[in-house]
Order: sequence, then structure tokens, then C-alpha cells
Amino acid sequence: MKKTLLIVLLSAPILLLAQSGVKVLNVSNTNNTPVEKTIALDPIGSKPDQVQIKTTADAKSKKEQNFTGVELGQTFYDLQTNSSPGRRIVLHADGTISAVWTTSPTDASGFPSRGTGYNYFDGTDWLTDRDTRIESTLRTGWPSIMTLEDGSDAVMAHESNTGGFALSKNGSAGSGSFTTSSSAILDDVSQVGINRVPIWNRSVATNGKIHTISNYWFSDANNVPLVTRNGVASPTTYSRWNVAGDTAEVEHIILPGYDSTLYMSGGGDSYAIDARDSIIAILIGGFADPVSLWKSTNNGETWTYTDVDQLQYKGLAGAKAALAALDTFNSNDGSIDVIIDNEGVVHAYWGLCRALGSVSTTTGDTGYSGFLTSASLVHWKEGDTETQLIGGAVDRNENGQLDFNSETFASLGEGSVVPNGLSSAARVGNTNLVTMPSASVDAEGNLFVIYSSPIEDQVHFLLANFRDIHVMYSTDGGDTWGDPQNITQNATLEDNFPCAAKMADDFLHLVYQEDETPGTFLQNHSPANGTHFNDINTIKYAAVPTSDIMSDLLGNDVLTSVKEANQAKIFVVSQNQPNPFTGTSDVIIYLREGSDVTITVSDVLGNIVNEGNVGRLGAGNHTVTLDANGLTAGMYFYTLSTRDHSVTKKMQVK
Repeated sequence: MKKTLLIVLLSAPILLLAQSGVKVLNVSNTNNTPVEKTIALDPIGSKPDQVQIKTTADAKSKKEQNFTGVELGQTFYDLQTNSSPGRRIVLHADGTISAVWTTSPTDASGFPSRGTGYNYFDGTDWLTDRDTRIESTLRTGWPSIMTLEDGSDAVMAHESNTGGFALSKNGSAGSGSFTTSSSAILDDVSQVGINRVPIWNRSVATNGKIHTISNYWFSDANNVPLVTRNGVASPTTYSRWNVAGDTAEVEHIILPGYDSTLYMSGGGDSYAIDARDSIIAILIGGFADPVSLWKSTNNGETWTYTDVDQLQYKGLAGAKAALAALDTFNSNDGSIDVIIDNEGVVHAYWGLCRALGSVSTTTGDTGYSGFLTSASLVHWKEGDTETQLIGGAVDRNENGQLDFNSETFASLGEGSVVPNGLSSAARVGNTNLVTMPSASVDAEGNLFVIYSSPIEDQVHFLLANFRDIHVMYSTDGGDTWGDPQNITQNATLEDNFPCAAKMADDFLHLVYQEDETPGTFLQNHSPANGTHFNDINTIKYAAVPTSDIMSDLLGNDVLTSVKEANQAKIFVVSQNQPNPFTGTSDVIIYLREGSDVTITVSDVLGNIVNEGNVGRLGAGNHTVTLDANGLTAGMYFYTLSTRDHSVTKKMQVK
């Protein structure tokens, strides 16, 4: 089913940027008032114990505090994971910190300069040269950072053009440049000409070994999987790399028990890995698949298998088409994390959703959609026979339901299933109601887990709900948990893709992406999926005092009231699209109230090259078209202004 935004992009004033000045074509405007579509709690009869919902009453005594974060770098490539957050930040023993992310300094089509962004905290300051990718030539993505025994940083990222992984190392953490493997490692040269040979890695280092799990995605030009092992299409595999010998010891093996009796296909990023000394823990659990743990106590030589989840549909494993006959069933959302605590005990986390199977009347293909109304965060501890629900989204207005606009989950494609009577179903992976958990533990054994969740009364002018990052804690080894607390509390920005350092000290250390528009450009900008501007995104770091977390001092309310926060969104200007451009490029502006609007275009030296009057525009959204006729190639700044506000953006003419 095709999803569209509940917004009218009005016929626009057309701005002709030429040497003779700006010509404005007058058009009529109509008011575009956002209409909120509510997704009510429990519309399909999910059991009360399958839903975790908190009210703001739980936080009324908490201080109104947020953590704005430190800017580590920027990126136009705004998708940091398909599901699980991975390992993007490490706290070193001396208190220094290294962090990585997938970056692209430009928004050129296909992001040819995509690679790994890196920053380092030396105890006082972060690096200032932080936006240059560490790989000089290889196009990479999905980096995992780890510390080697000599104290240096190592980064494993997938080499996206030919397949396999790029391994980069520096001399010591934070010093000098990285040396990257001249060619991909752990690739499969036998599969020449097949797209996306092993991809989407998660890696960790211990005892001179780098342990890697990845998706064995071999596909044809139509993305049809071409490799099946143990009956599993595009399986998740395990590899081990010897650092000293710079060679592979194990290459893409199937873990024992990973076969078609439980898994039909591997999923991108639906797995996690952790290591402590000689203990290795691997968690695998794609949407509509079981969550399973593989644990090794001898550095990956042998493995034990544990059935972690307690999902009701396992009797149908190996015949998933039968799921289409079910009303609904519980499933993880593919976003999972695993951590080994100080006692060597493994803890697993994942987002839970309720799902519906379906069969296409035209193709006969089976598909599944997740209901956001039954989403919760699940915790399992090694030795437990049952999982526990430990958190969920916050019912801020305390009306007994979670009120979200369907545009919050607009990454639904045309093949997605929207059940009768519901306005939306969740795109699992990174847009679920409670998703992308990332766990940490401190020296005293206190456990922390952060996750992403939308905020029901924080809405972008394109009608999608913003996301914030929440945290929960346990002081008794995971037996009981405190209520969710909102770390970022950003009423007008999207904070998403959270990743916590596995070790905490006096602070919980996390890295995340901040965006002006909810969702992602890579997933949400298309006729089928809605509108998302290709703004440059900020990668941020936050240090949250663990004493504040365990004292329940973080609030669930923004610093200002919702009314005040919304009033701040009086005049919003998007990044022009496309950018860079020749010919014309579009800018969407939003006015809370009608106003006269002007535009000024200047070069990088501050010289005004064009200025003009857009005219009187009514409240709502408007498209402004920029025409580069008469402008030489180069970088420019455009400023749109009302009487009381102005917004400046950068554009590039080719």
C-alpha cells in the first residue's frame, strides 16, 4: 500500500535567480493546518502484559534536564544502521574515547565519498579535524570500532563496492592517521560479479583476535538472494581474524544450530556481538525469526546455543508461509543488542512488536507488518527461563493511548501491509515504537540500556513525530529496572541511532545522530515513502552522569513547555533539493503565520549576488524554486527572511 504525507506542498512562488535580479511569480496560498492521525493503543486485542506504557506522572518530580551533546562531525549520509546500533563508541581504560560513524561530506547521488568518520577525546578536547573519512579511497559503511592489545584503534567497515571488509588501524588511539587494508578482507572471491558480497559487519576485538558477524548477502541485479546455507538464504555468518598474523583463521562459518528449522533468511544488522576476555557472545534475531544466543568461552573455538526468546509461533518455524494464516503473532523487530556483564553473564535486549502475516493476491508472496501499538523493550539474562518487558514509550498526555502521526512510520513501501482499521504499521528495524537498544555496564555491575522512541507531542511541520533517546537502569543484575528516562528531550530535532559504549564509568557515554527532519533521507524520501529533506546531519556525543540516572533525575518533559517549543517552529526552511544542482532546485518553507518573505543569495565572501521579494505568503507550507541561471559554479548561501525571523542555508551550483 502506498503511503503519502498528509501535507500539501503548495504551488510555489518561483524565484528566478539571474544577474538582473529576482523575479517573483505570484500564486495563491491556502492554509495547511496539520491534522493529527492517532494510532490508538491495543486496537487488535493484544494482551495487557504485552504492552509497556508509562505516563508522565512517573516523572513529575524529576528535574527538567537534557543533554545537548557535543558535535563530533557531520554527514549527509543519514542511515547509521538498518536495525541494531552496533559498536560505534569505545571508552578506553585511561578515560579517553573513540567514536566512529558512517559519513559522507557531500550529498552527491549514490554518496560516492561515503566512508568512516572518526573522532577522539583525549580527556580534555575532541579532535577538530573530524569530517575526513579514515579510508582514503575505499567506499565503506557500517563501521565497528574496537581497541587492540597495543592500545591502538581498529575499525572494521564493509567495502560496499566489491564486498568484504576494510580494516583500518592507527598507531595509538587518537594519534596519527589510519592505515587501511589495501583490499577487502574476508571477502568471497569465488562470487565474482555478484552484488554485495559479505556486508553489514559487527566486529569486536579480544585476545589478539577480531571477531566478526555479517550478512552473507549475495544477490543478483534484482536483489534476489543467490546463496543459501543450511537452508537459510543470505545467512548471518561468523569470521575470526588474527591481528598479529593479519590473516583469517575462520571465514564465514554457519554457527551450530543456525539452520532452516528456525531461520528462513538472514537480515541486515539483525545481530549483535560482545566479547570479554575469552568469552564471545553473539545474538541473532531477525524480524519474524527467533532470538538466539551463541556463546563461546574459548575465544570462538567452540559454541553453545541457547534459545532466548519465548515467541509463540516457533512451531511454524521452517514454514513461515503458514504465519500468514495467523491473526497476529509476537516478534522481535530485528533491532537487538547483547552485553557480557562483569560476572561473565550474558544479557540480551530487543524491540518487541506484534506482527501480521499476509499473502499478496497478485504475486502470492508472503509478507509481515509490525504493529507499533504492542511494542516494548525486552530483556533476557543468561540463566533465566523467561524474558521480561522492561520499558516502552511514554504516554505524555496521560490519555491511556499512544498518539502518533502515521507519517512517523512513513518508510512503509508499496509492498507493506496496513491492516484494516489501522492507519499505519511499523517499519521494523529502526522505526519501531521502541527500538535500537544499546547496553552498557559499569565497574559496580550496574546495567544501562538506551533506546530510540518517538515522542507523541513533538511533531515536525511535515507531521512526523520526532524521536528522543531514552535510558533505563538496573542495580541488581537485571532483575528489576527503573522507569524510562528521556536523555535528549529535544522538541524540535530528531535524536536517533543511539549507541552506548559497552563500559560506563561515572558517565554513560553515547553517540547518536541529530537531524532536523524525522526519519531518514535514504529511507523516507520517495513517492512511496514520503518526504525527507537531505539536510546535513550532526553526529553528537553525550556523557550522562550515571548517578543522575540511578537517582531517577532525568525527566520526561522538554525544557520548555510543548506550547513554547511549538511556537519556536514559526519559520522553517528546508535544505534545497537537489543540491548541488544545475538549473533549478526546490526549497520548502513553513510559516506558522502569514508573512512577507524575502530572499538574499550571497557568495562565500559575503557578497550579495541576488536579492528579492518573495511576496506575502499565508500560513502553511510553500515550495520555493531556485533558478541558477546566471550564477557561476560554486558555493552560495541563501537566506529567507520574514519580519522577525531569518534562516540561512548553503547551496552549491554545479
